[in-house]
Amino acid sequence: MVTSVLVLGGGSAGFLAAITLKIRLPALQVTVLRSPDVGIIGVGEGTTVGVTSHLHGYLGIDPGVFQREAAPIWKLGIRFLWGERPEFYYAFSRHMDARHADLPKPVGFYACEDMVDYGVHAALMARNHAFARDANGFPVVDGTYGYHLENQTFVGWLEKAAGQLGIAITDGTVAHVNRGKQGIAGLALADGRTMTADLHIDASGFRSLLMRQTLGEPFADYAPSLWCDSAVVGGWDRGADEPIQPYTVAETMDAGWCWRIDHEHRINRGYVYCSSFISDDQAEAEFRRKNANVGATRVVRFVSGRVERAWVGNVVAIGNAFGFVEPLEATSLSMICQWARNVAEILHDGDRVVRPSQVSLYNAVHSRTFDAVRWFLSIHYKFNGRLQTPFWRECREKVDYSGAAAVVEFFRENGPSGFSRALLDPTDPFGIEGYLVLLVGQQVPVQSRYVPADSERQIWAGHRAVIRRTADAGVPVAEALPILRSPQWRWDRRRFTN
Repeated sequence: MVTSVLVLGGGSAGFLAAITLKIRLPALQVTVLRSPDVGIIGVGEGTTVGVTSHLHGYLGIDPGVFQREAAPIWKLGIRFLWGERPEFYYAFSRHMDARHADLPKPVGFYACEDMVDYGVHAALMARNHAFARDANGFPVVDGTYGYHLENQTFVGWLEKAAGQLGIAITDGTVAHVNRGKQGIAGLALADGRTMTADLHIDASGFRSLLMRQTLGEPFADYAPSLWCDSAVVGGWDRGADEPIQPYTVAETMDAGWCWRIDHEHRINRGYVYCSSFISDDQAEAEFRRKNANVGATRVVRFVSGRVERAWVGNVVAIGNAFGFVEPLEATSLSMICQWARNVAEILHDGDRVVRPSQVSLYNAVHSRTFDAVRWFLSIHYKFNGRLQTPFWRECREKVDYSGAAAVVEFFRENGPSGFSRALLDPTDPFGIEGYLVLLVGQQVPVQSRYVPADSERQIWAGHRAVIRRTADAGVPVAEALPILRSPQWRWDRRRFTN
């Protein structure tokens, strides 16, 4: 029986895992061991709806308290400067795969020619509006948003929440890991202490101290699909004339892409690139040419891929200790939430006795889910025709997108039909909506494009007019902040699924 859990790592992954376990199993003894030698990567963090639903649905954390203390900015989706269109928006709500009762086809068939204002949330993003407005002028908070989080602020909030839950937090540097019959027998610290537990959560980041370094779990490299291996990161303090954008920007660059994540007082930017096609100095120069306000920068190295198994013996790897992909679809924190929740449910349902069938299924599900992220990201590279640089020409020729090929071929033959959802693994975090937005957005050719009748075009124009009016009247972030951070605002918890 698992009575104690030791979480190695005091970043967002470690604290999210600890909090999730403690809330689901209050009697469980949970300890977080953090190293004073390891800092927090403060690059700004984008999330998906999976994080808000986990925090406010599964964990029951009050969204108003979180707004006031963690100071997130709402994220409705991604603005893509990608492909041959000037831009397109990928919202977290269902737009492309939705249907209007008075039209014979799903929205995707009508949005192929023009993706401007094809759905309410996409239209809100295009106007820098975070929410629709109700009849009284207040924001309509429907729960279909993620967050932009300042990482250090977020981790500080998580640490405070963990302490309030009775989670023990201790500082120490691991000098040696003691192996045992079940995997890990104990962590010997530099100060002479040895820490033991029934279950260990490896949230040690890229070091993967327990899973890769100690247990030697093999690593599955995603390099054939995801070529980028470096990022130059910077940012600047927000100017008075810079509106807060309720979305992440993904902008095509010569040898990769650039993100923009907006916080209330700060803008984070980062250029993710492939070092085989551009040097660090060249990447820095290109980054600064397009971001004149950027201050000091630093370079971060990474390898895309995952360990073969997430749970081995009495060790579970979470976050970067399990695997990493570039933040093109902001999957990191949502994956951490899902992994932590699944561990908690296994322990809860099994009365804290871990059985081989549970571990086997956990590993299979998490490998498939992470692989699904790989394949979805691969189509971003395979079909982005925006630039004709050596990097992008070679991506379009050689990127391995084989795990997404069936969906792509169905789209090429049939257009944006949601029926192709049957081709996706049930664990796929993007669903057919994500695929349709990226395939339509990048204008992947369709063999026989649907041509709407004039009557359909008129009906579709009417729907877009309604969408435009709703979006035009929307609530900007700056206006929404004091309203939704006020203790007087009443949140509808039912909006956050759990």
